[in-house]
Amino acid sequence: MSGSSKNKSSLWHGYLEAGSRSSPVIRDERLETGNPKTVFLFNLSRSEILEYSRDIVEPKLRELKSSETKTARELDAAYTEARRNFKDRRVRPMNIPEHAGAARPPADPPDEEGFDEFIEDESEDESWVDTEDD
Repeated sequence: MSGSSKNKSSLWHGYLEAGSRSSPVIRDERLETGNPKTVFLFNLSRSEILEYSRDIVEPKLRELKSSETKTARELDAAYTEARRNFKDRRVRPMNIPEHAGAARPPADPPDEEGFDEFIEDESEDESWVDTEDD
């Protein structure tokens, strides 16, 4: 997959030569499998983005020829549709709302009334204290 047929975008247009399963393909640099031994390719014959083993597929890839420009346009159109519907099996959608909910009002400070009855003033009678004279 050399860079000569790569244009300014991240798409590489090529052809997978695999006998009866040969097909025009697109490699999108933005799609990563998370495994350095595999690669995602859009396969026009199957109209799907599939994960391939790099060791097996890369020797079978070639660039599209200049006579295959019609194929490239068809490939782009089909890829756009497949990319729109592509769901990587490793990605789990998160349930995050588009807009945050209303902020909660701050919690009211604890009611300090009622604590006064436990606090005694030093000027009060200390008759409740036991003394040794009793």
